[in-house]
Amino acid sequence: MEKTSISENFAYPQFCYAASKNDEIFANFKRYDVYTRILEHTSIEFGAQYLKKVLEPSRLQFTTGAWRNFQRNDSVGNAAIHSYQLNGGALQISPSTLRYVKVLSDIVNWFPIANIKTIAEIGIGYGGQCRLLSSHLPIKQYWLFDLPEVLELAERFLTQLDLRENIFYVNGKHIYVENDYDLVISNYAFSELTRVVQNMYLEKVVLHSTAGYVTWNCLSRDQLDGYSVEELLKIIPNSSVRAEEPLTHPNNCIIVWGTQGGE
Repeated sequence: MEKTSISENFAYPQFCYAASKNDEIFANFKRYDVYTRILEHTSIEFGAQYLKKVLEPSRLQFTTGAWRNFQRNDSVGNAAIHSYQLNGGALQISPSTLRYVKVLSDIVNWFPIANIKTIAEIGIGYGGQCRLLSSHLPIKQYWLFDLPEVLELAERFLTQLDLRENIFYVNGKHIYVENDYDLVISNYAFSELTRVVQNMYLEKVVLHSTAGYVTWNCLSRDQLDGYSVEELLKIIPNSSVRAEEPLTHPNNCIIVWGTQGGE
């Protein structure tokens, strides 16, 4: 079987499928090495940097209720929790969830969120980013694109946390839909696909999205003949590059388009 992405090492999708079906594995899936090599490996130090970025005075601030809601991501799967300081108190949350919060913070600060009703996410993890966005923004449709086994795990996670409606799960190997979206997001996933699969996503998802937020790394460019940032900027109309803050790896960046006021 031809490999389509960096993370498709066969052990990972097989584990996701097992976690979706087995209660004991599902209860602890965020602690298994086979899973944390791909996801849930954000360090405590990076978690602190994400939180610092979210709390910058120039940014819209989340309410206490919103933070309680974010913490619900860690209530399933036995995430590794750490204590951070928030508004003079202790915030018990996983560093990986803080990364999801930082992405949400970027989106609410950079994009005209009143216009965002439909979202497509390429590379979905366990559905954690989807749950944060869906519970914080007035989303009418959220489309998830990934391997079938990953979708199975995400569906179980999201259903457990009562997110059942308006979520659509699409096999990323054989995309059968061609919709228009208000926002497409992808964090270290689109840039880890082969060029052939990237072309499919560009044709069916990315170029059908009014706005976009794509965290790019160089893995596919270096290992799978994937697109470079320069090539993508030529392909995606009105796209530009913003710094990844904090920078998790040299050369990483965020490709955006459709931002607030066209910025």
